[in-house]
Amino acid sequence: MNKLQKITRQVPEKIAQIYQKMSQIEQELIQFKLTETISLELEKRRQKAIIKLSKIMDQASDEAEANGLNPEILEKILANE
Repeated sequence: MNKLQKITRQVPEKIAQIYQKMSQIEQELIQFKLTETISLELEKRRQKAIIKLSKIMDQASDEAEANGLNPEILEKILANE
């Protein structure tokens, strides 16, 4: 299981007051929902980064091919290093 770490976020005073009056179970449910929301957002960002990297790699490959670099030449270059 992942180790939990406390974070602090500012919210409007009224929300803080209501949250502090909630039961432990209600607070834990909110914490769970917040964790899930953040996790989903991070996964979306990771997926976007993967797509962006893939596009960059495809562009680099296309450019190398357009400039005459092919697998055989690349293999020779790598063999000489």
